Amino acid sequence: MSVRVRFAPSPTGHLHVGGARTAIFNWLFARHHDGTFIIRVEDTDQARSTLESEAMVLDDLRWLGLAWDEGPYRQSERLDFYARLSRELLERGVAYRCYCSEEELEQKRKQAEIDGRPPHYDLKCWFNRRDDDAPHAIRFHVPDDGDVTINDLIRGEITWRKESLGDFILIRSGGFPIYNFCVVADDHDMRITHVIRAEEHLTNTHRQVLIYRAMGWDVPEFAHVSLILGQDRSKLSKRHGATSVNAYADEGYLPDAMFNYLTLLGWSSPDAKEVFSRDEAIASFSLDRVNSAPAVFDSQKLDWLNGQYIHAMSASDLVPLVRKFFDAPWLEEGIDVVKTSVHRLTQFSDALKFVVEYTPPSVDREFATKLADELRTNGTPTDADTYHAMVERLKAATGLKGKALFMPLRLAITGLDHGPELVRSIPLLRHASEVDSRVLSPLSRVERCIA
Repeated sequence: MSVRVRFAPSPTGHLHVGGARTAIFNWLFARHHDGTFIIRVEDTDQARSTLESEAMVLDDLRWLGLAWDEGPYRQSERLDFYARLSRELLERGVAYRCYCSEEELEQKRKQAEIDGRPPHYDLKCWFNRRDDDAPHAIRFHVPDDGDVTINDLIRGEITWRKESLGDFILIRSGGFPIYNFCVVADDHDMRITHVIRAEEHLTNTHRQVLIYRAMGWDVPEFAHVSLILGQDRSKLSKRHGATSVNAYADEGYLPDAMFNYLTLLGWSSPDAKEVFSRDEAIASFSLDRVNSAPAVFDSQKLDWLNGQYIHAMSASDLVPLVRKFFDAPWLEEGIDVVKTSVHRLTQFSDALKFVVEYTPPSVDREFATKLADELRTNGTPTDADTYHAMVERLKAATGLKGKALFMPLRLAITGLDHGPELVRSIPLLRHASEVDSRVLSPLSRVERCIA
């Protein structure tokens, strides 16, 4: 059997991290089995679906590196297909036309609530079947043998009883198909073998399996992925911060790091690795290592992981990525100096602020004078050798060593009491001052401490 999976977003905005994780799991499963990864846009919600949102979702998938093999298919372009299948269900006698108005149905729901009954349809149009052209919906009849049991590949055996379900709509009175009907029709038509989706779709499975049975189609395997929670254990939402893939890209996260982190939300590598390549993830991925318990989105761990990817990249490779947030003619050298302290691309501007901004700190005047004399006489260090030679001369000139020497040295030259190693930041400041008029040279900075 050739594995075929699909990711089916609704185009109502940017891709949520929960949807992104579902897409990643589908993509990994397909790649692990040399299968096919399909994109299907579920845009039958006419009020909320837009082409602009569809483009945003597809861009988010591209940013994550999730290339698809087929699609994007659009449900809104398949309405004739759904209409034909609904007629087939009518002919099979498993569906019927329902002429009840919305007002009538609402009244029945209210009465069921008053009577303490489930709000199931009362079968009026099932027992009084008509086929005239008056406005009508098409409703599926739940059969007497309507119990359904599936073996979910993540959650194990799940059973739904017939009594939990009433006859349900397939086609609205306006002619537009309902989600559950479209999903089954498309999954069968596209030969989907495994439906990997969020657990919020679990309640739809009962209806969908009944439609498969009624059509005489094979039922795919199901795997329902857990919710993603915020740190307070409530469902992840905007009040927890960024929730869309696009927002994380704007905040300076790398696509490979985001892919890595979302893969770990609910899945674990057999060798317990936390940083891995896509090829390693593909080789290791299996649904039996996906946890059914909710996953907690940990922003601090994402920052740490993103930092690992940044630290592993060369400064030259980081330049075009950082340039979206901060730019300077000495950018590559600056990135190389500070990148081990940075966890997001947006943090480079703060990490390099000491280069373009300087406020003279309070430094011992005698020390600053001797430092200025050193820089005038021997020049500003350009590398590790000239830096260490300068330090030795300052030790001799001031009688200071250790923290007593390096704290005022750092303050006088960078204006900060902490930061990147002086052996690297001093040569950076020298070079930056030569190519960028915003940057004061180390000597000019020390002279301002004396003035």
